[in-house]
Amino acid sequence: MPAVPLGSLVLVTGASGFIAVHTIKTFLENGYPVRGTVRSHAKGEYLADLFKGSKVPFEYVIVEDIAQPGAFDEAVKGVAGVAHTASPFHFRVNDPQQLIEPAVKGTLGVLESIQRNNPDVKRIVITSSCASIMDDAAPKPHVRTEKDWNETSLKEVEGKGRDAMPIDMYRASKTLAERAFWKFIDEKKTSWDGATICPPMVYGPILQQVSSTSGLNTSNASLLDWLTGNKKQSDIPEVAPFNWVDVRDVALAHVRALTVPEAGGERFIVGAGPGSPNDLVLSFERHFPDRKTYPKGDALKVEAINAQSNRYDGSKAERILGIKYHDIDMSVKDTVESLITRLGV
Repeated sequence: MPAVPLGSLVLVTGASGFIAVHTIKTFLENGYPVRGTVRSHAKGEYLADLFKGSKVPFEYVIVEDIAQPGAFDEAVKGVAGVAHTASPFHFRVNDPQQLIEPAVKGTLGVLESIQRNNPDVKRIVITSSCASIMDDAAPKPHVRTEKDWNETSLKEVEGKGRDAMPIDMYRASKTLAERAFWKFIDEKKTSWDGATICPPMVYGPILQQVSSTSGLNTSNASLLDWLTGNKKQSDIPEVAPFNWVDVRDVALAHVRALTVPEAGGERFIVGAGPGSPNDLVLSFERHFPDRKTYPKGDALKVEAINAQSNRYDGSKAERILGIKYHDIDMSVKDTVESLITRLGV
């Protein structure tokens, strides 16, 4: 029997986000009604219209500030499971608390609201990140697993404060929020269990409300930089700088983590392996050859570039959650097609 029974109402926080919209779509397609939290009526109505043809219902509630005490008190009532995706992902900060406070308080706020208002919930799944796993102090190339934690960014933020790099501020926020989640479960001896999803760079088609390229999620915006020539030939590195995954795989991982009994108490890296700008531009060349804006890829270097990269081992999600990862070529193709269709890039 699934941890959260089929047909049960689930809550998805931060419902208007890139990953969240795909996660809602996947829950609905699998027969789970969804209540989403959004920051405004306009965002909620966009989603209501997007999912109006679903075979099971979608509804939304407004939570303007996830860091406010009791923000989720009403939202958690009557749900059997929660996918908490609401957390800031950007680097436009000059103080680590701009990211850490909403990430940690938002996570604890959901958990405290559940304990007060719906302690019979079955399972909570948190969208964490490979940012909570990576450690730049490790030798390269290095294979990272769910046993690893990011200590480097925590030390950078603790030691440098406002002078820390924005990327370390973001990584510290994800690390502290995930640790707060596991600590809460351990200390409160909750009747429900939990799981965390840790993706790296996430590409994929856009379903979320966005009217211009300036409103794109961070990962797809970086892909667009390569497509449109904001990045040059000399910017292609000799070592793959990131791991990647398709957003549709991340969404399915949330659904499976909430429903597969064996997922309780587990962290999951949901990642398809190393990726390089060289992979991106090679996909552009295959599928969008008439565009002349991007650099030229080198197919002979793919294996060498990716072999030198750190790798996040996504096999546990394959084994327990049954995830079959998209390949990067088709993910990039689908992403670009959605950018063309939605934004006319």
